[in-house]
Amino acid sequence: MSRWTPRLRLDPVGPANAEDLWLVHADDQVWPWYHDDRPSIEDAREWAASMAGSWRSHGVHKWIAYDRAGGEVVGRGGLSRTPADDDWGQIHAFLPDRPWVREVHAARSPFPAHAHWLEIGWALRGGYRGRGYAAEIGRAGLAYAFDVLGARAVVSCTVRHNTRSRAVMERIGMRYAGEIRSRGRVEGVAGERDDAPYAVCVLLREDRDR
Repeated sequence: MSRWTPRLRLDPVGPANAEDLWLVHADDQVWPWYHDDRPSIEDAREWAASMAGSWRSHGVHKWIAYDRAGGEVVGRGGLSRTPADDDWGQIHAFLPDRPWVREVHAARSPFPAHAHWLEIGWALRGGYRGRGYAAEIGRAGLAYAFDVLGARAVVSCTVRHNTRSRAVMERIGMRYAGEIRSRGRVEGVAGERDDAPYAVCVLLREDRDR
């Protein structure tokens, strides 16, 4: 089901909008943050099918963001459930020491995921950056997480040197919590590394409701 913001229509990613997902991830301002090479349309079709599976099983994944007035593809963003594994388990240190942090979602397909907290993110095509669209997507994602899904917390992670994305996290009310290490890009270093530093921001439901 689509969601609406003042300027955007947010449609759940699925096979029908795989080409639009490719437009985002193949954009020169996007793909270097996520991939070693520009992704192919076949890559985007696989991602779209996987996201559709998560929408069915986990009840959530990313949206494609369209301009409400003209229908242009602005970007993609929103929420996803995080795998209950050691890598994402690093986030436990930044969440309350309560049982819900480690509880696993009832649906074990397409993978065992955390039940009560989600990850939020966004990516915009080059021509739409710096115009407040990422914050618009982010606020819609937080509302969906807390008001629709009843999440206890939302986290957001980005490589340390992605200052633009970190600014968006703070703008939508998330708080810097610390860093984890995972596979990604290090500023000034070619290719990906297994120990790239990621900045982590968190918003707990009780803090959001204050």
